[in-house]
Amino acid sequence: MPGQPAGLHRERTTMARHLIVQMCVERERALADHAPTFRPTWDDTADGLIDAIVAMWQAPVGGAAK
Repeated sequence: MPGQPAGLHRERTTMARHLIVQMCVERERALADHAPTFRPTWDDTADGLIDAIVAMWQAPVGGAAK
């Protein structure tokens, strides 16, 4: 994220960390409960997380973050 404000960088890093942790927690809970998961494998889950995080990092900067 070259050229983006440091505060935005910290904010999106925090968001990415929360997304990773929460999605892993939800997958683990579903597996423990023998419930359906969003994606069939951990590799597929990782692919989904990567897609979401890349999209978040590349999202336009708006509002007070500029």
